[in-house]
Order: sequence, then structure tokens, then C-alpha cells
Amino acid sequence: MPSRIDRILLIGASRGLGLGLAGEFLSRGATVVATRRGASPGLEALAREHPAALRLEHVDINIPAEI
Repeated sequence: MPSRIDRILLIGASRGLGLGLAGEFLSRGATVVATRRGASPGLEALAREHPAALRLEHVDINIPAEI
């Protein structure tokens, strides 16, 4: 029996594959913590649609203090 993913951390979810994965996991009922370096209209729209399930964090992996 496959296990269900309840919580996920996505690094770099502001667009492309990361944004798509965030939407897919949210549609399956998971709680998502999504990181981004800057503004992301698509990710911010998902956060409005899923306020209890999506937490947005600012992380730039090029800045060691933010990791």
C-alpha cells in the first residue's frame, strides 16, 4: 500500500517545476512549505487559495545565513 505524503518542503517553488509541484501536492491535501528568493505571483496566488496548507518562506541558497 503506497504511503501518503502529508508534509513537504519545496526549495525553489516560485515558478516552473517547483510551482507545479506545490500545486499538485496542495491538490492532494498535503501541507507545503515553499521557498522563494523573490516575488512569485503564481505562488502567492496558491497561498491565497490554500491559506492553511501553504507557508511561504524567503530563502536564497546563495546567502549562507539564509540556509
